[in-house]
Amino acid sequence: MGFATSTMSYTTWEVLSGPLPEHRQDLLDGLVRGRIGGIDVGVGRDRAAGFAVFDDPLETGFEEANVFFDPLVLFCFRMDKLTVPPSTLKLYIRKRIAENLAATRRERMPRAEREELIEAVRHDLLRKAIPAISTYDAVWDMSSGRLRLFTTSAAVREEFVARCREYLGVELRAMDTVGILETRLDERELEEAFHLLPFRFGTGGALAGDEEEA
Repeated sequence: MGFATSTMSYTTWEVLSGPLPEHRQDLLDGLVRGRIGGIDVGVGRDRAAGFAVFDDPLETGFEEANVFFDPLVLFCFRMDKLTVPPSTLKLYIRKRIAENLAATRRERMPRAEREELIEAVRHDLLRKAIPAISTYDAVWDMSSGRLRLFTTSAAVREEFVARCREYLGVELRAMDTVGILETRLDERELEEAFHLLPFRFGTGGALAGDEEEA
């Protein structure tokens, strides 16, 4: 999970806006709105994400007693994913196709029908599957205005930031090299600083001189 197990991999943001420390109910309401729900396989989904209780990620009943530990606000970000092992899926598909051909007295199945059957088998198995659960501790220090999520995964961070914005009304700025420079420099100084760095942040570009040499 991270914070509780002294994991060192984390991402830190500066909280630019959001519920004030004294407005605890606003934060609790936001956590409830953004809490994780079930996975709706019927509409083609195989995953879900949302907030859960810090010390019990299977629980989504947020209360002051399990969220506020002054000056810290503790909760976790949970991501559930349903999967079917490829070998298992292959066996069930083969069986279903054989049953279908026998029932219809055919030797072959049209490609479109076959693909539709494969998807139906996959959905049936997903409905029976138990999701793999991943949890990431979130620690918000209200006194410093810093929020830390114990992961460095870009995909998890992106979804977490979007959910914080949508449900908690929180705007975050990453406290990485770029984020820190943006808080200290004006636009001209920032552009000059980026030219001195070996990579163009946000573009994944190479060194400035490499393009000319290529």
